[in-house]
Amino acid sequence: MFFKGFLAVALAVALPLSFSQDESKKGQFEIALDFMVLKAQEGQFTFQQALDSLQKTKMPKVISERTGPDDLYWILIDVLDDASRENAINNKSYLKFNTFDHGFIYLNNQGKIIKKPIGQFEKESLARKIDFSNYYSFLGVSKNDLINSRYILLNVRRITFLEEIKNWQFSLQNLNPNSYLDTKSVTQQAPFLFFTGVCFIMLFFSLSMFMFRKSFEFLYYSLYLSAMFVYLTDSHFKTLQFLQLVGSSFYYWAGQGFLFLSYVFYALFLIYYLNTKRNYRILHSLCLQAVVLNVAIVGLMVTFYVLDYYRGLIFIVSNGQKILSLYAIVGCALLLFVHKNTLMYVVILATTALALGGLARYYWAPQYDGLYLNSLYYMVLGSSVEIIIFAFGLNYKANTEFRENFRLKEEALINKIKALRAQMNPHFIFNALGSIQHLILQEKNPSALEYLSKFSRLIRNVLESSIEDHATLDEEVKMLKDYLELESLRFDNVFSYRLEIDKNIAPYEIVIPFMISQPFVENAIIHGLLPKKTGAKELLVHFQIQDNTLLCTIEDTGIGRPKSNQTSSLRQSTKKSRGLIVTNARLESWPYGSGKVGFVDKVDDNGVALGTKVTVTIPLKPNAFS
Repeated sequence: MFFKGFLAVALAVALPLSFSQDESKKGQFEIALDFMVLKAQEGQFTFQQALDSLQKTKMPKVISERTGPDDLYWILIDVLDDASRENAINNKSYLKFNTFDHGFIYLNNQGKIIKKPIGQFEKESLARKIDFSNYYSFLGVSKNDLINSRYILLNVRRITFLEEIKNWQFSLQNLNPNSYLDTKSVTQQAPFLFFTGVCFIMLFFSLSMFMFRKSFEFLYYSLYLSAMFVYLTDSHFKTLQFLQLVGSSFYYWAGQGFLFLSYVFYALFLIYYLNTKRNYRILHSLCLQAVVLNVAIVGLMVTFYVLDYYRGLIFIVSNGQKILSLYAIVGCALLLFVHKNTLMYVVILATTALALGGLARYYWAPQYDGLYLNSLYYMVLGSSVEIIIFAFGLNYKANTEFRENFRLKEEALINKIKALRAQMNPHFIFNALGSIQHLILQEKNPSALEYLSKFSRLIRNVLESSIEDHATLDEEVKMLKDYLELESLRFDNVFSYRLEIDKNIAPYEIVIPFMISQPFVENAIIHGLLPKKTGAKELLVHFQIQDNTLLCTIEDTGIGRPKSNQTSSLRQSTKKSRGLIVTNARLESWPYGSGKVGFVDKVDDNGVALGTKVTVTIPLKPNAFS
């Protein structure tokens, strides 16, 4: 939404301005000027020698020569070869000319010839670049500035690209070129505005994801976006303008280096995004080669700049991206036939869009576009498409990893519950076998046989249910009933019990942890009821629903926990209750929320123990009763 709003506001403001300014151009004139060119080496001609030589030169119809970074050019501009121009130059006029890297203008100043800087890499240059123009500058001139009341002499040098001299143009106009805009100039900025919005949104997303997840793929993609943004928009936003403190030439070449720096981060991003070292060995090798190649290119650029070897710099800037784009396209074509999955399709589509944008910039550029700046919007569009594709790709991968992590955690939780339940079953079986042994030792063989029959049925139900992590309340109650019958039989029916379920509960619909109440029932019998010498020995197990939570209450009329801790039961009470520990761990691992266990020691008005009340709280599946 941000970039859409930014684009809308920018165009809404700029377009009316351009139309209104078009109206102010009605009185404008622009006169093309003839010029003569003299090629030279540094120090070969003095000002006077160059002027004398050029005045004798006739302007050829076509100049087919290309500039070289080691060549100097003297340019004599004939401003008043036509008498009709004299009235135009009498007023304040502006000389429009190609933006040169290094250059000086020779003007008349009260009979003396003065030399002033006009090159973009010169300090305190008189020339100003024309807004929204990549190749033209201007400066104000008057008739008094003309040499011999007719000429302007320039001494220039081009070091950023090899330029056709036939593309040079000089003109005289009466309006400051930066005092008006035209519709074409403004609308050409739309791709850059769109790219800026897309880039900033994606950069914010990537940095946020890196801070939250600490995944290096997001860090490297953020660095790639930053470097690419600097490279593509520096000519508009002057992001690196602070480097002009080092020098304007350094500022220009450093900006070119950001392209190859962005490719380094892009290759590193792909390595982490696809985990190429483990999953795609061939692609991993290609990405590492791309990193080494681009680092080497940046290193060569630094070396060539230090050595003032501009031909090498021009070659790298003019051909480096072409080679890398072709390399990327060939690599994507190979990957398309080797690896077929969603993440790889994302990489192939995004990288191809980026590479095609880079190639279109070079091969569809106008002939005069030596720096490929007027065709830069092809690469801007390609980069925008690449960012949009990876916006989907990064979200897709993040979502996939989130679901996979959730699945692994869920499996780990299930395995943990199974392990805990595996500890629970042997505990219960051990106690039951101990009961059978006790009956045999007491020579109560009929009771032992009946107990063994009920025990075998209970074990069969337990084993059949052990595959699942949970059971329905209906199954839980059946198993609990079998257990209580066994314990009642074992101890000669010395205690009574009741199992109650609220009428509003459908036991077959409620899911709870398997055999979750049995350890508390066992404790109530062994440590509460059996040690009691007089009075009723009663046990109540009650199930009810409160706020989507199952409350299981186990209440006994035993001796109470304080007295139980002081006396010995039929079992060794000093032993650690393994069943209670396992049960608490199972409640904490319940997927619908952590369960709780509460104990209440019941006493009368005189503080005499009346038994113990245990409440087990089990969260139920959300919306189970909505």
